Amino acid sequence: MNRRNALLIAVSLAASLTAALTAPAAWGQAAYPNKPIKMIVPYAAGVSPDVVARLIGDRLGQAIGQPVIIDNRPGAGGMIGAEAAATMPADGYNLLFTVKGVMAIVPHVYPNAKYNALKDFKAVTEILKVPHLITATLKAPYNTMTEFIAYAKANPGKIDYASAGTGSHPHVGMETIAQRLGIKLSHVPYKTHPGPDVMAGVVSLYLEASTTAIPSIKGGKIKALATSGAERIPALPDVPTLTEFGADLDPNGVIGDSWHGIFAPAGTSDEIINKLNVELVKIVKTPDIQNRLRALGLTPTGTTPAVLTAGMASDFAYWGKLIRDMGIKLE
Repeated sequence: MNRRNALLIAVSLAASLTAALTAPAAWGQAAYPNKPIKMIVPYAAGVSPDVVARLIGDRLGQAIGQPVIIDNRPGAGGMIGAEAAATMPADGYNLLFTVKGVMAIVPHVYPNAKYNALKDFKAVTEILKVPHLITATLKAPYNTMTEFIAYAKANPGKIDYASAGTGSHPHVGMETIAQRLGIKLSHVPYKTHPGPDVMAGVVSLYLEASTTAIPSIKGGKIKALATSGAERIPALPDVPTLTEFGADLDPNGVIGDSWHGIFAPAGTSDEIINKLNVELVKIVKTPDIQNRLRALGLTPTGTTPAVLTAGMASDFAYWGKLIRDMGIKLE
């Protein structure tokens, strides 16, 4: 009996050792990831999503022991990058760093879009919330929101504004604000970042994310007329909110605010999604990342996949109705 028990114990120990040796490896070891991760950003280098994606991607690469390569795919309000991301292998080595406009607005403006925001992707985490500012060239004959509204009403259609492309958040958001103000503006869609042209006076206005707007405003390169959201941005305490000029212009930031989030192709395993979520939330919660993001007017979040999934679905429904009601179409 003793010899039999000893044999059973030996077999059990051997099985335990084998299981331990063949179990999935930790981050940076053989199982996942064992090669670089590609993160598509559906905008040009230098714009708000790209700036944040590079910051977060660098930290994620350090955490997992593999580089995170940013792949910029701009165009069509972000649709080109999203279409490319939707067809990537769902193996955990392909991610999409995107924004509210791409997932909730663009699909309603481009009826032939080759991606379904609600079905083709799995949410990993929301990184942050971002307000947008109505910025103006220094050459503009108005310096405040009040002066801008008066000038626009006296000169219908003579003020132009830039966007990141037809159907992008800066396009549809600005059209919504203009309609609610009772003014007519002229849309100038860009495939690249329009910020330099606003500074140069080539185009008059831009609904710009705080990430890139704040440095330019503080540097005296552009004017700030108003900000989205329920409260003023601490970094720009003298810039009023849109709701200070009209209660329905941007209640709680529903029109002007956006979010940045990370997604993976729909077939990606829940195990990989959860591993990425844990690491990314850790990164977003670190004090130095919090400080850097808040200095740019951003609100770090770091959510569960479920929270981002629900938020995207809600935004998708809201903007779909708004776009249909306004009759916004491809130009």
